[in-house]
Amino acid sequence: MWLAAAALAITVVIVQQLVRCCTPLLAWHARIRHMQALVPEGPGRHWLRGNVPEDDANSRDVTLKLSALMPRMFLRWYGFALPQVTLSHPETLADAMRTGPDKFQFVYEFWKPWLGDGLLTSSGKRWSRDRRLLTHHVFSLNMLREYVPIYKEACTTMLALWSSQADQQKSIDVGKCMPLLTFDVILKCAMGVDTECQTETDERSHHIHYMNAVTRIVELIMGRYLQPWLWWDFLYHRTAQGREFLKCIDEAHGYSLALIRERRREIAEDLLQGGDGPADHEHNDMLQTMLTVRDEDGVGMTDVEICEQVDTFLFAGRDTGSSALQWALYYLMKYPDIQEKCRSEVQRVMEACGGIEGFQHEHISQLQYLAQFVQEVLRDASILPDLSRTLTKDASIDGIRVPAGFQVQMNILGI
Repeated sequence: MWLAAAALAITVVIVQQLVRCCTPLLAWHARIRHMQALVPEGPGRHWLRGNVPEDDANSRDVTLKLSALMPRMFLRWYGFALPQVTLSHPETLADAMRTGPDKFQFVYEFWKPWLGDGLLTSSGKRWSRDRRLLTHHVFSLNMLREYVPIYKEACTTMLALWSSQADQQKSIDVGKCMPLLTFDVILKCAMGVDTECQTETDERSHHIHYMNAVTRIVELIMGRYLQPWLWWDFLYHRTAQGREFLKCIDEAHGYSLALIRERRREIAEDLLQGGDGPADHEHNDMLQTMLTVRDEDGVGMTDVEICEQVDTFLFAGRDTGSSALQWALYYLMKYPDIQEKCRSEVQRVMEACGGIEGFQHEHISQLQYLAQFVQEVLRDASILPDLSRTLTKDASIDGIRVPAGFQVQMNILGI
């Protein structure tokens, strides 16, 4: 008799656990079925990849094709179980933004082992605190003015290399040159490090090791997005790609933290010797500011927090800056008349200020036609093709109720 009672009790517990686990899944499935009935779904959905292209080279073309077929909104699948309502029209985007959507954390999870809780991946109080500190101090206008000599030096180096290659009648691969240029500029501005990466040929250089590690991290993460079966960390970290990913992160963090700790030691030694610390220091870069800035409670940033922000600057600035420059060069070559107008304006401003040596931050505002050209490049070839957000409350998008918790993708490229 007692065996039957025990079996019954065990059965009841198992059923309760199954119900507890299955209820959210059934609710999730019902929401998806509801959206599938109301929102047009993109064609070519693969049972495992969803609508994600097989390689990143086709991603832009696929997005533009889907946006042309369904110009206001459509349902797009990332993998077999992650649907997003993709919004491709200003009106549908406005409907979603009125609800105050939050970051879709899944998109950033792959970056967190490298970027930690930097501005790109963090949220809530941590994001608000860091944004105040960085906006008011690191990205102040006075700070940005002082970086103009760095821009000029890096560009002069690149143009000298181009001139040498042209003299030898060699082709120039801007796809390789532009990442080196932006990497050179950002490391000088962010950490005060002169890597000479545009001219350095010694692969044993620790600067080059760092640059290669960062490049490989980005490649591995972007490739992982296209392979849903590798989204699970437990499986990914046991593959060759996952092990290489973790190794590159260790190299990148080791490089950044070594520079941060060395600079903090220099500031401490200067103070002990009676100096004014940062005021007397030869460096005037983002790292210097982050080491000394304090929030309203008098609390500074730790070495790890600074490392996360520096890595975020490097990722966000290097890839986006490089992409924008490459598209700008593409359009200049495609439209010779616009190229000539830009060239004439730059030559006029340069002659007025005495050449590249006399060019300063205040002269940038005189390049009005060039500024309009750059804005049009960024509009037509957005360096950030989309943004993913999670609805914090129900939204009415084009008259369709999209429930809270559902993911929406702001399709900037398709607008």
